[in-house]
Amino acid sequence: MGCRARIGALIASGLLSAGGAPALAGVPASLHSPESCERITAEPGYAFIKCDDGVPQSGGTTPNEGGEAAVTVPAKYRGYAGLPAKALGAGDVPGADSKGRIGLDVDVSLPAVKPPRRGYPLLFMMHGCCAGNKTSWEAESFDGPDATVEKWHYSNAWFAARGYAVVTYTSRGFVNGQNRGSTGQTELDSRAYEVNDYQSLACQMLRSASSFADVAGHRVQIDPRRVVTTGGSYGGGFSWMALTDPKWRCGSAAGGRGRQMSLRVTAPKYGWTDLAYSLVPTGRHLQGPGSLPSTRGCDSASFDFSGKRCAGSVVGLPKRSIVAGLYASGKTGVPPGSSHTTFPPKIDEAISCLNAPYPPDSSPACTATVSELLPEFMRERSAYYQNRFFRLIRKRPAYRIPVFNAATFTDPLFTSVENRRMLDRLRRAVPGYPIQSYHGDYQHFSQNKAKEWADLCAGDHHVCAGDDYRPDVDRAPASRRRIGVTSMLNDFIDHFARPQTNARERRPRFNVTAALQICPENASSRYPADEPGRRFRAPTFERLAPRRLRLSFGADQTTTSKVIGNPHAQSADPVNNQVSNGARCPVENEPAGEGVAVYTGDPLAESKTMIGATRVAVELDASMVPPEPSGLQLNARLYDVFPDGRAVLVDRGPRRLTAREIDAGSVTYELHGNGWRFPSGHSIRIELAQDDEPFLRASDVPSSLTLEQVRLSLPVR
Repeated sequence: MGCRARIGALIASGLLSAGGAPALAGVPASLHSPESCERITAEPGYAFIKCDDGVPQSGGTTPNEGGEAAVTVPAKYRGYAGLPAKALGAGDVPGADSKGRIGLDVDVSLPAVKPPRRGYPLLFMMHGCCAGNKTSWEAESFDGPDATVEKWHYSNAWFAARGYAVVTYTSRGFVNGQNRGSTGQTELDSRAYEVNDYQSLACQMLRSASSFADVAGHRVQIDPRRVVTTGGSYGGGFSWMALTDPKWRCGSAAGGRGRQMSLRVTAPKYGWTDLAYSLVPTGRHLQGPGSLPSTRGCDSASFDFSGKRCAGSVVGLPKRSIVAGLYASGKTGVPPGSSHTTFPPKIDEAISCLNAPYPPDSSPACTATVSELLPEFMRERSAYYQNRFFRLIRKRPAYRIPVFNAATFTDPLFTSVENRRMLDRLRRAVPGYPIQSYHGDYQHFSQNKAKEWADLCAGDHHVCAGDDYRPDVDRAPASRRRIGVTSMLNDFIDHFARPQTNARERRPRFNVTAALQICPENASSRYPADEPGRRFRAPTFERLAPRRLRLSFGADQTTTSKVIGNPHAQSADPVNNQVSNGARCPVENEPAGEGVAVYTGDPLAESKTMIGATRVAVELDASMVPPEPSGLQLNARLYDVFPDGRAVLVDRGPRRLTAREIDAGSVTYELHGNGWRFPSGHSIRIELAQDDEPFLRASDVPSSLTLEQVRLSLPVR
């Protein structure tokens, strides 16, 4: 744990003056006052200054008049690109003060050493949804009890003590259990709101940096060309969106005197690039550079991002259990009365749509959600659809901001496709785009192992700690046996941002790494249950597993829109599995139930390593399906069947069928994707079901299908 020395004591002793540069309007004097700032030693030889003026008394839709204990930003902007000025109607935004501004609850962490000639790199760490806040990525040590799992070497302490100026703040509308925090309503990482907010904060930090000189004990200066963004989940979606508007000019209201600022590098972790598809997937997105989804959104919804109807497209399948949990955590907190956010009415309407009869295509309860909100999710909050950005990177190299992507395999909320599609579109626009990706078994409703995030040291593979690194935390210890995802991310950021303690980090490779999933059932002495499996690395994702394993099944089976009991869907539901099984891999020993089609291949003659998404092609008889809209779906679950009969869930994927596919009696789609080794003697099983409740919203229109032929194509090496 870190030891501290109060800056206030220095003031009291007369060693520092309490004067300092005057604060810019919107940056409260309380944030850089001696009473708010303290020196913390995170690790011997590594200290930082943390400034925290507490939590504002107001939050959400209660205005913070005067910006008490908050940094103020416009409640609404005149657009989104390049940090526009405050909009004329900003005062009408719920939670805005009389000047049309909202207050953000901000902490600042600074290096304890003087800045380099051009100033510190400025790093923003964004929390998650829907109960996160500014403390989510804060710690006082590098690897102590307050810095475990993902906060190991990833916190304000880690970055500030090594030479970054770090801003951790509570995004607009997020509040604590007493409804105190940041004012306004969440717009869920909108380019017109949250992205502009962070840019305004960056400008205010640039202008007011000298105000922190007295509490820091030295000159404080920010380099406007070395801005960094990172965060997980909501923070990952934020970092992807920040990438698409990487340059902005500081107007007079933001205090930058017209100076330009620029994102230097970004590191999203398990975030989204298509928010509509993440929450309500159609299953129509294929993975691979030759199969990019529509760049207007017609593969994700029945209306494109401009609100124009897409011929032949359908609304997706809500991830019912997950969305319900997210909404509860945001609306009231879980448990009620804890930290949460402030949703605008359109989110409440969307939940009403979720609870209405399915399909939603013609439901009165879903009109606005289907025709307005889902297009808005794509247009305003999804990096994949920022077509202006992709035009810019083709022509202007300065807009090709390097990316480290802590991508997913087993996360059922923000699945692998969220990362694959963005990687593929970046590389299609600019071959060789500077992006490094890592796919692993972590985050929402997954095993999320500490030993996948952290470095492992010595023969016992313990999480590397301070004693292993001393005297230099920026150098790999001689005892390190395996590098963690976090160190890969840090090395990547350091190379481009050049913090003082690691200004010469070697240039990273722009490639893809994939780790195989390890469950208790397939663990071994070499790859124990608390560690990731074998890793593979290649220049592109496709080269990780360049061959195909093909299976074909021909016997007719029937699926139904309701499955009585539905035991496999129940145990495979991410929320149920986390509560009842600790998010470990679901294992089945009993039948799936009547109405689920089950196909099991012959035992494998040799082991196969799958990396990526299995493609499923089904020929079917839909004569028992009523006319559209039927909400017809065919969801898949992929299992590794052990010789003793146990079946371990290794992948899954949703699919809603279009009218054309129903008429043709044929559908092709892909699962989420994973990394898994099928040993020889094991069998591969696919379950196909119209009813995957409670994970996916099932149709309320009765129907059944006869599956005549099923073909699988697995990417293997």
